[in-house]
Amino acid sequence: MSFIDSLINDTKSIIELSRENNQAAGLPEYLSKLESKSLEMRLKDLNKVKELNRSNSEELEVRMYPEGIPSGQIPVRTLTAVLGGLQTITDSVANTLFNHGSTRGPVPQDILGRNSWLLKTVRAGSFIAVLDLDHDHTLFPDELPQQKQITQELFNLFSASSEEESLLEVFSELGERTLSHYTEWTKTVKDTGIPFDLNWRTDGNEETLVNFNPVKAGEIYTILHEKISAHTEEICLCGTLTGLNVRLGTFEFVTQDSTKVNGKIERDVFNEAIKFLNKKCLVSLLKTTSTSTAGKEKVKYVLNDVSNLDNQLKIKTTEA
Repeated sequence: MSFIDSLINDTKSIIELSRENNQAAGLPEYLSKLESKSLEMRLKDLNKVKELNRSNSEELEVRMYPEGIPSGQIPVRTLTAVLGGLQTITDSVANTLFNHGSTRGPVPQDILGRNSWLLKTVRAGSFIAVLDLDHDHTLFPDELPQQKQITQELFNLFSASSEEESLLEVFSELGERTLSHYTEWTKTVKDTGIPFDLNWRTDGNEETLVNFNPVKAGEIYTILHEKISAHTEEICLCGTLTGLNVRLGTFEFVTQDSTKVNGKIERDVFNEAIKFLNKKCLVSLLKTTSTSTAGKEKVKYVLNDVSNLDNQLKIKTTEA
C-alpha cells in the first residue's frame, strides 16, 4: 500500500469513528456533519492527488539505427546491452539520490522496484523501444516524484559533453558507483557500433533528446576510464549545524576549527536535523571526491545523520 493510500484509509477511519462517537453521544446530525466536513474535504483532496499521480509517468523512447537489418528488427544482444545498461545506471542514480549515496552492497529492493523501466511497446522506423517509468504517489502536487528527479539526473549525465571538466562535475554529484556503471555502458555502446537516440517525454509533453553514437561513446569511455576517478567515504565531524534549506535540500555546517562545509541533506534526515540547528552536534557525512588527470578536484557532501556530541566518544571523527 502506498503512502497516500494509507492516508486515505486513515482519514476514512477517522470519519467513521467520529460519526459513531457523535451518534453515541446524541450529538445533533447537523453538528456531526459540521465536525466531519473538514475531514471529508481532506479526503476529497487526497483522492484528487492520487488520481493525478496515477496518470503521471516518465516515457523514454530509445530509437536505434542498426545497419543491414530490416526496419523494426534489432539483434537481441544489442537490445539487451543498451537497455540493460540503461536500467543499471538508473538504479545507480536512484541509489545515490535516495539511499544516502551508499556505494557498498546491493541497491535496496524498494529502490529497484520503484524505478524499473517497463518496455511498453516497440515500433518500426529503424527500431524504437518505448519505456515507461511510473511515478510514486506524492502527497503534495508541487512535490517532484522520485522518478522525475532520477530521470532529470540521468539526462544531466547523458547531456554532459565528452569534455573532462563537464564529466567531472556530473560525477562529483553522482558518485563512484554511477561512474563505474556509466564507464562500462559507454564501452558497450562503443563496441555495438550502433547509434541511437534517447528521447525523454514528461507528463507535460515536454521532450529532451540526446544522441549517442559509437564515436561519442568511445570518447566518453576514454575520459572516464583513463582520466577521471571518484572516491566516496563516510566521515564524522563535530561542530555547529548553521543552516538548513528545506526547499533546496541543502545544509551548512561549521566544524570546530571553523571550516565551513556545504552540501545536500537527505529528506528523511530533515526532521531530526532541525532539532540541532545552531547547536553543537556530531554529523555523519558522505564525502565524494572526484579528480581528473589535469589535477582538478571536486568534493561534494551529503548529510546522512545528526546526533548529540555524546556520540563523539563512540565514533572516530575524521576531518573534512
